[in-house]
Amino acid sequence: MSAQKKTVWGITGHRRIPHPEKLLQTLLRQGELLYTSGTLVDGLTPLADGADRIFAQALIQLGIPYSVPLPLEQKNYEQDFPDTIREFHTLLEKAHTVFTLPRCPWLTDSEVQPMTSGRDFQYLSVGVYIANQSDVLFSAWNGKPALGMGGTAQITQLFQDFDSLKASVNEEQYHYFQKLGNRKITTQRKLISLDIAQEK
Repeated sequence: MSAQKKTVWGITGHRRIPHPEKLLQTLLRQGELLYTSGTLVDGLTPLADGADRIFAQALIQLGIPYSVPLPLEQKNYEQDFPDTIREFHTLLEKAHTVFTLPRCPWLTDSEVQPMTSGRDFQYLSVGVYIANQSDVLFSAWNGKPALGMGGTAQITQLFQDFDSLKASVNEEQYHYFQKLGNRKITTQRKLISLDIAQEK
């Protein structure tokens, strides 16, 4: 008897969500529509502030386990959200798997510290990993163009068209990201755009 195939749900989204409860309810509705009894589903979320954590909360309510790929070593990563460490730890403890993605091979340890440009490559890494692994990607995006590398707009785009990444990285970097997470090649991948109200 062959093992049942597991479906992976991933998240990309903004850190500042104007109406978090509304997003949670939307995620629950969408999840209930997708989730059927007996289906094996695993969530992927890096648990940054905002959409990542709301997604984790929705998965918990739906009874779906989730894994946490960290873009940086945990203590380094936590420096980006010092005011919400307790919430991060609570959700991290509920994950069934936590792992740290490798540092991009062209970066040194000092180049991924806070306030360095190399740090953006690590955020791009976690976004690429989730986009490559996911059968379903939930995108909590305000519809605005990307402001920087690894943002919601970019990850949403490359989930649909990975070649779009070529505009942001060199050839060596492109091949590295292409292999990260072993991109799934299937016609059944699905993007779910989540309507989040734009702040005035």
